[in-house]
Amino acid sequence: MYPKSHPESYPESRQPTYYPATAFKQRGSALVIAVFIIVVMLAVILSLSRLLLSSSESLVYEVQGSRAFFAAQSGLELALTRVFPLTGAASCGAQSLNFSDDGLRGCRAEVSCQALSLPAGNVATVLYQLSSTGICQADNFVTSRELVLEVRQ
Repeated sequence: MYPKSHPESYPESRQPTYYPATAFKQRGSALVIAVFIIVVMLAVILSLSRLLLSSSESLVYEVQGSRAFFAAQSGLELALTRVFPLTGAASCGAQSLNFSDDGLRGCRAEVSCQALSLPAGNVATVLYQLSSTGICQADNFVTSRELVLEVRQ
């Protein structure tokens, strides 16, 4: 249709365009874009992994905290059976309990008891203040919860 030997005879819209200077300047830009995308993806992956690690640690502390709470509560209940026994004399003192059941394995309770005499009218009333600290350890995670209970005889 148009002779290739005379490009000037092409119509204006069909003139070939040459970009030799800009093509040389753009050389390697794909590599820069690829490195940028890799760096951004690496940053996203690192932040997500840090978030996952933080989330799993908080879950461990939450579970261990619940176990420590139940260990402290069990310590209080066992101390109440010593303060108000079905038979025999009441005893109020400190004790340490180590649990071996599946739910509280690795937990212990430190229980203290203090008897206080309170005058209530003409009758002396004894007030027992029980304090129990449940401590649970799993690997490097140590949690503790403290409960205080006051009962009157």
